Amino acid sequence: MAQRLVYPAIFDPTVMINRVQITVPDVPGVKVMGTTNEQAAQKAAEAVGKELVKSNDELPVPSTPGELKTKPGQTVSFIVLDLDEYRK
Repeated sequence: MAQRLVYPAIFDPTVMINRVQITVPDVPGVKVMGTTNEQAAQKAAEAVGKELVKSNDELPVPSTPGELKTKPGQTVSFIVLDLDEYRK
């Protein structure tokens, strides 16, 4: 059975023109950039999966979207991934 995880992420289109930066506060060190929200979200899911697999710690508990602090122009959305895909 797949181990699906969902983490809130901060989407920031203000960092660079024609780019979207995503950070995942619950998984330190995950910061990716893409040309679209979809591309950046795919990169973020991959980065989160790889980070969680390489750390043998317990999985971080996802924050609620309301717990995340955003700046003007930033939005909060979710990164969904199947952790089993990164364990292969």
